[in-house]
Amino acid sequence: MKDSFKSTCGLFFIFFIRGLERVLPVRGLYMILKPYAFARAWLNTAFKSPPAVPLPDFLSAVRTRRAARQVRMNSYLNRLLDFFPERLATVKWKNHCRIEGLVYWERAKQNGRPVVLAFCHWSSYFLLRAWLRAAGMPLAAIEGGESKNRSRFKKFRDRMRLLPGIPNTFQLDQLREASGFLAAGNALMVALDHAAGKQMAVPFCAGWNFQMAAGAVRLAARHQAELIPACIIDEGGWRFRIELGRPVPGELLNAETDWIRAGKLLMEEMIPHFQSHPEQCSSKMLERLERSSAA
Repeated sequence: MKDSFKSTCGLFFIFFIRGLERVLPVRGLYMILKPYAFARAWLNTAFKSPPAVPLPDFLSAVRTRRAARQVRMNSYLNRLLDFFPERLATVKWKNHCRIEGLVYWERAKQNGRPVVLAFCHWSSYFLLRAWLRAAGMPLAAIEGGESKNRSRFKKFRDRMRLLPGIPNTFQLDQLREASGFLAAGNALMVALDHAAGKQMAVPFCAGWNFQMAAGAVRLAARHQAELIPACIIDEGGWRFRIELGRPVPGELLNAETDWIRAGKLLMEEMIPHFQSHPEQCSSKMLERLERSSAA
């Protein structure tokens, strides 16, 4: 009964936000919802301090309580956009996300090749799919968990998606379907900082390695897909920039012995964004960092 009531309240909140989005300009909607996000972030961080774990120097400032509060507030605000993903393709929203490097996907499409988009749980990663689908990319993502346990909210969001013939998500028990989707020439998002599956230690910065899941590299190798790094940068006020980096050279996907080199190239494309916006690094991604034996 308690879970049912909570779920019903959650769906009511979603419909309430969707209704506001229909009648308010973007700036007005942002300003109305900002106090809600601030209060929730303050409560989340008021009684606990970020764990004191060793980090590379450029990330040392992101573990303060103030930084954690700001990150939480932005995250709560940005997650509200996931309540109306189909609206991000409208004129009202289209100027709120710039996409750099879309030419790499367009080139793969012209050559009839599928695309694996490799990303980390960094910044507003959860909006990557919605913004790229709004740009016309036939994109789905692999998520953790099993399809039978998918929440009511996620099922509702799936019905609201753009490109209705293209699935939003594949769970871990749907990897065969995900592989078929990719083989059909589509684009598939795969996280590099997932703890499941085969891992490889990839250089991150001086004295530090990144424990990278090999799934993205493995899928790209299996399907001769373009392997493209993807980052989304939160520029504030519901304005974003997506950076699609240079694809990994195909010759590094032929042999498993070259996969660490492929992972290193992915990191080299992403690290400049991490360094420019260290406050947007999430705890999930930071957990994948460890000191290298050479440090």
